[in-house]
Amino acid sequence: MTKGLGENKKPGDSQRDIEDANAKLSALLNAAVDAIIIIDHVGNVELFNAAAEGMFGYQSTEVVGNNVKMLMPEPYQGSHDQYLHNYMHTHQARIIGIGREVKARKKNGDIFPIELSVGEVKDSSHKQFVGIIRDISERIKAHSDAVLNRERLAHVTRLSTMGEMAAGIAHEINQPLSAVSSYAQACKNMLNQSNTSSSAVDFQQKKLSDTLEKISNQALRAGEVIRRLRAFVKKRNAQRELVDLNGLIEETIELAKVDTRLLEHGIILHLNIEPKPQLMIDPIQIQQVLFNLIRNAIDAMKEQPTEAVHIHSRWLDQQFIEVAVSDPGHGVSSKNQESIFHPFFTTKTTGMGMGLPICQSIIHSHGGELRHSPGAVTGSVFTFTLPAKPIVNTLSELNIDD
Repeated sequence: MTKGLGENKKPGDSQRDIEDANAKLSALLNAAVDAIIIIDHVGNVELFNAAAEGMFGYQSTEVVGNNVKMLMPEPYQGSHDQYLHNYMHTHQARIIGIGREVKARKKNGDIFPIELSVGEVKDSSHKQFVGIIRDISERIKAHSDAVLNRERLAHVTRLSTMGEMAAGIAHEINQPLSAVSSYAQACKNMLNQSNTSSSAVDFQQKKLSDTLEKISNQALRAGEVIRRLRAFVKKRNAQRELVDLNGLIEETIELAKVDTRLLEHGIILHLNIEPKPQLMIDPIQIQQVLFNLIRNAIDAMKEQPTEAVHIHSRWLDQQFIEVAVSDPGHGVSSKNQESIFHPFFTTKTTGMGMGLPICQSIIHSHGGELRHSPGAVTGSVFTFTLPAKPIVNTLSELNIDD
């Protein structure tokens, strides 16, 4: 006859099976690299594994039997009991089954970031919840360091760019300063003239007033050039603010005009922009991206000096706006197209090869994309997208040729 299941079991085997299962479960929990905590329906801790002891600095005996909120800082501590109460009555979960990043508190009072995943224990003798916790302090620090290093590198690149444009900067500032000097000399000559008739004095005062006005305007012009340059190269922490993209593009073009190659080669910057978009961006970083793309376009046009660099913006949809810089220059060879965004890759005899990689990093951090495509006939088109909201609903076009 076939023996039934369990007929070979001896007294005490079931107990040993339970003990073996508990030993295996205990070993499994304590071998886990993540902290594992089990609580009951009112938040009292029933299990606190070895990883949790190492993470929080408590021994298991100090925590088991106490409310789990002892491991939480405010505002999580104050709302935890109410959350459990609400879940038990409504079964509407805000955390259970959903991983999220929150803060936790160690025995010594230190607050640190964690990734928390909570699940409900099914088919147990009473309501239980299991939490799996991972300390993400190093990940947060690594991300913060990466952002800081990107900002430092972007700042160094801006300084390097201004160094390359030193001649253009000197020329741009020297023009209004020379005008100020000439107008000031003219004022001095007028004051030295000895005409005494009433009509001559009135005419003299009118000329003097007009000339002083020109001095003021030229001084403001020089001051505006310096203001733009100082803002561009200033070392600062990244900061997002609500920005009118059109105004930022126009100011970047004014900054780009410092490049003497525009005058030397007769290169035209042509602007075509759609209605005012509103963006939450870091204006200096986005200006750096656009400025770099414009300078790259100028670099590519040494053999087509009478052509124009086209800058345009357009709405892709209700969420994203696209800005493009296109040139009819020598373009990017098929061999180099996959490498242009790689750090330290450059086809120029001078330069670090970090311009485009930094630009791509900046655009990615703003939730957009930076891409390259060949021009319709020759040259290149660099486009980047940014999340945006429209300020107006009707289309308008602004063309600036300079």
